[in-house]
Amino acid sequence: MVGLIVAALATPALAHPGGGDEDVPTPPPTYKGNEVQVHEHLGNKVPLDAQFTTSDGKPVRLGDLLKGDLPTILTFNYSDCPMLCSLQLNGLSKVLPELTNKEDGFGLYLGGHFRIVTIDLEPTEPLPKLAKMKAKYIDRLPAWQHAEASAGWTFLKGDEATIRRVADTVGFKYTYLPDRAEWAHPAALIFLSTTGAVTRYVYGIDFAAAMMRESIVLAGKAEPSSAVGFLNRCYHYDPEANSHARAGVLALRIGAAGFVVLLFSTLALMHFLRKQR
Repeated sequence: MVGLIVAALATPALAHPGGGDEDVPTPPPTYKGNEVQVHEHLGNKVPLDAQFTTSDGKPVRLGDLLKGDLPTILTFNYSDCPMLCSLQLNGLSKVLPELTNKEDGFGLYLGGHFRIVTIDLEPTEPLPKLAKMKAKYIDRLPAWQHAEASAGWTFLKGDEATIRRVADTVGFKYTYLPDRAEWAHPAALIFLSTTGAVTRYVYGIDFAAAMMRESIVLAGKAEPSSAVGFLNRCYHYDPEANSHARAGVLALRIGAAGFVVLLFSTLALMHFLRKQR
């Protein structure tokens, strides 16, 4: 049995392309991306009757995928995510081969001892694009693991209401930012028991094999456990994308130009009056 690993949940960090957090201005309280959080609902069961389509075009109920005695790792991602989805799924696919190493006499195999379900956040995602996304991460695994892993890792497409329903059940809060055509979302692995009940939240983009092993074992035993890792949120706040901000900048520029014109007009008038005297 793996020893207990518990880490405090840190203050959410903003994950964004092209720079560190110090480069990003603080969003105003009204910014929609501020809604992006995870509200932990240990013990909540995902809706087993939720209807999806797999990346190879087969209709499926979520409950049908969770049948059997395997625990599940649930993720929410989408293919056009500017940064965080790739980092999270890269980290997940990186640790999977490490789990097969025997510890305490056994190894853990995707498809044999646990499964992964990835729900696409983008409801309009074409199925070929979703299939390509799945193949990308399966190909990162050793060749001998491909067949079993492909059967054990399912990528799902659903309508917006169904995706939202599952996400709300597990406390995964995300939102669409129309100005950037992006989904703002957190990065979380959500471990489910064999009956679909939430047992643990694991945050971040890099996952220790011992922690993953423990989380899978506890999920298999339906034992809830403390969250692990640091919560990252994927969105980039751009004040220039806000029409009010642009209007404010434009007003400042017009005001500055008007001041310069007034100043030179005043100087010219004073010069003219002096010449007259």
